[in-house]
Amino acid sequence: MSEELNKIRERRAKKRLEALDSEDEGVRQEVMDTLPWAFRLNKTTGFLEILQNQEMVAITQDPRFAELVTDVLNRMKIAEEMFGDEMP
Repeated sequence: MSEELNKIRERRAKKRLEALDSEDEGVRQEVMDTLPWAFRLNKTTGFLEILQNQEMVAITQDPRFAELVTDVLNRMKIAEEMFGDEMP
């Protein structure tokens, strides 16, 4: 049973990773909406706020950095879901 569950988790995680790499912004956004890390522009301060589960945890002025950080952390979350406690 657990082997079957692991295969299902792995297939699901692979689909989510493929969606993150998709050229289709709608497909990519659909997956991003289910992941814990995101960023937003605070129009008052001009800073980009990095969010975990909709709570601000950091700020930056560099949009590329905000995107990089959130992308890496979301991919790690998917990997964690895929491998569980058996992370390589």
